[in-house]
Amino acid sequence: MSTGPRFPRAAALAAAKEIASALQPFCAKLIVAGSLRRRKQDVGDIEVVFIPKFVTVPDPNDLLRNPVTCDAAEIQVNTWVAEGKLTKRPKKDGSLTWGAQIKLAVHVSSGIPVDLFAGNPANWWCLLVCRTGSAESNLKICNAAIAKGWKWNPYGAGFSDRYGRLVHRAASERDVFEAVGLPYKEPWER
Repeated sequence: MSTGPRFPRAAALAAAKEIASALQPFCAKLIVAGSLRRRKQDVGDIEVVFIPKFVTVPDPNDLLRNPVTCDAAEIQVNTWVAEGKLTKRPKKDGSLTWGAQIKLAVHVSSGIPVDLFAGNPANWWCLLVCRTGSAESNLKICNAAIAKGWKWNPYGAGFSDRYGRLVHRAASERDVFEAVGLPYKEPWER
């Protein structure tokens, strides 16, 4: 859970819709997760989980303009930064989290923090469950996995054994819960 300021649901939904609308054409999948997905009345941030589309474009750094494959969602996010619609959000130590999978930003016009999580088809379900939360729900999944001798990989494909070998690939959001013996809960129940 975010420990900073809280924002009303209506303001966060408006900002999330703007972000999702701009990003959706560049994604194979996209869901606004976190507190908004859990239907909380106030939120500390907006969490967007997506699988980017990849496009082939001429390499601007290559004299011959040979084609390169690029993450279309990342191009769009960086365009929004250049346009001043998003800004990179520094951590308390001043460093930035701005990598291929995780980008921490602020939606400039609302001031609401935005966490962007790029996934892939293999890790989609675990990433979605993790980023939807709640922290308590995620802890229950972790502990249930440990009780089975497994480890939940929230940014991975599923559950692994103590040697790091995949023992169960998550096939759905429901499967993440049921694989470790927990009843599935809808996001707003978590």
